[in-house]
Amino acid sequence: MNTNITAPVQKIKHPKELYRLSLVLFWDRFGYYGIIALLIAYMVSQLHFEQMKGYAIFGSFAALSYGLPLFGGVIADRILGKRRSLIWGGLLHFIGLTCIALPYQMSFFIGLSIYVTGSGFFGGNAKALLGDFYHPEDTKGKDAGFTIWYGLFNLGVALGAIICGYIGQQVNWHLGFGVAAFGALCSLLSMAFGIHKKYGQPLNIAKTKQKVISGISAEILVYLLTLPFIALVILIYSHPSIMDVVLPALTIIAFLYIVYRAFSFAKSERLKLFAALIGFLVWILFLALYEQSSGSFNLFVLHNMDFKIGSVTLPGLAINNFLPGFLPAILMPLMLFIWQKLSVYGREPGTIMKFIIGFLFMAAFFGLFWWGCRLFSGTGLVPVYFLFGGYVLMEFSELCIGPILYSFTYKLSPKSIASTMMGVLGIAASAGEYLASKIGSLTSVPSNITSPVRSLPYFTKIYGELAVLSIGVAVFFILLLPVFKKLMQDVN
Repeated sequence: MNTNITAPVQKIKHPKELYRLSLVLFWDRFGYYGIIALLIAYMVSQLHFEQMKGYAIFGSFAALSYGLPLFGGVIADRILGKRRSLIWGGLLHFIGLTCIALPYQMSFFIGLSIYVTGSGFFGGNAKALLGDFYHPEDTKGKDAGFTIWYGLFNLGVALGAIICGYIGQQVNWHLGFGVAAFGALCSLLSMAFGIHKKYGQPLNIAKTKQKVISGISAEILVYLLTLPFIALVILIYSHPSIMDVVLPALTIIAFLYIVYRAFSFAKSERLKLFAALIGFLVWILFLALYEQSSGSFNLFVLHNMDFKIGSVTLPGLAINNFLPGFLPAILMPLMLFIWQKLSVYGREPGTIMKFIIGFLFMAAFFGLFWWGCRLFSGTGLVPVYFLFGGYVLMEFSELCIGPILYSFTYKLSPKSIASTMMGVLGIAASAGEYLASKIGSLTSVPSNITSPVRSLPYFTKIYGELAVLSIGVAVFFILLLPVFKKLMQDVN
C-alpha cells in the first residue's frame, strides 16, 4: 500500500506518527509493568503461593506475553493487518486487566489468560508498525526512531511501575491492578483514534473480508477463535510446568519456520534473515539477565534491601520497578548524543559492537550487586544507593541492546514478513523471560528463613555468577563478529 513516504534526507526528520505510536506504547507498558510490579509479590504474599510456584506462574505469564506475538505477527501479515491486530489486542489487554483487578482468584487467572492472548496480537505488530513510518533505505532514521520510541514508552514503564506498585503495596492490591487497567484503556483509545488509518492496513483486504466458514469472514473467525485459545491458556496456568516442554519446542519451531521462509527469498535477503536469527540469541540472553529486575529483584528488595534514606523509608516494590523504566527515558537523549558524536568522527560502534558493550554494562551491574551483598553480609541489608547505581549500569546496557535490536530486526527483514519476524523476536523474548524466571528461582528463599543475614547468601552467589556469565556472553559475540559481518552484508 502506498503511504507516500518520502526518500531520506541528510538531516533526520521523524514522522509525527512516531510520537503517536509512542503514546500508544506508553499506556500499554503502563498497564503491563503496573501488574509486573505487583505480580510475584501478590502471589507470594496475598495468595500465599510458594516462591517456586510464584516464579513458575510469573515466568509463564511473561513468556506467553512475549511469545504469542509470533502467531499474532503471522495473522497480521496474512489476514488482519497491523492496525486491526493492535486494536483487538488492546481491547483484550483492557478486559484482561479489568478481570485481574477483581478480588477473586479465578478472575485473576482468567484475566492473566485474556491479557497474554491480547499480547499475541499487540506486541510484535506495535514494533513492526513503527518501521512502516520510515523510507525503506532510511537506516539511520530507523535506528534513531526506535531509540526515541524506546525512551518515550519507557516513561510508561516507569510511571506504571511506581504508581501501581505504590498503590498495590501501600493502599490496595486490587486497586493497583485497576489503575493498570486504566492504562490499557488509554492505550486502546490512542491506537484507535491517534494513528492514521492508512497505516497498518492488511496487505490484501479482500483476503481479510473473504467468507471462509458459514458466511463468516476470515477476520471475524480470528476473533471467535480467540475464545477457545484463552481457555487453553487458563489450563497452562493450572499446570505452569508444561511451559518447560512447550516453550523450547515453540522456540525451535519458530526458528525453523524462518529458516524455511528464508529459502523463498534471494540469497542476499536469506543471509540477512540468518543474521537476524543469530541476533535473536542476543535477546534471549539479555532478557534472561535483565528481567531479574522484575523477578528475583522484587523479592530481593523485600528480603535484603534497606530503603531508608535518613528518616524516610522508600516504597520498595515501587522504586525497584520504577527505575528500569524511568532511567532509559532520561538516559536516552544522552545515548543518542553519544552515538551522534561518535558518528561525526567515524567512531560509532556497529550494531554487534553495541550488543557487546551492552553485555559488559550488564556484567558491571551484577558485579556491583555482588560486591554490595559481600560488603553488607553482616547486616543482610544492602543500602538502596546500590539499587540506584546498579540500575544506571543496567539501563545503559538496555539502551545498547533493546532499541538497536528492534531496528536491527526490521532492517534485516523483508517487508512481507516484518510482523512475523517481530513475532519470532517475541518468541526469543519469551524464551529469555522464562529463562529469567528459572534463574530467579535459584534465589528462592525457604519460607522458614526470615532473617536478612540468612537470606542474603541465596542472592549473593547467583548475582556473582551472572556477572561472570555476562562477560562470557560479550566474549562469545566478539568471536562471532566475522560471521555477522558476512551475513549482514551492507547493513551496519
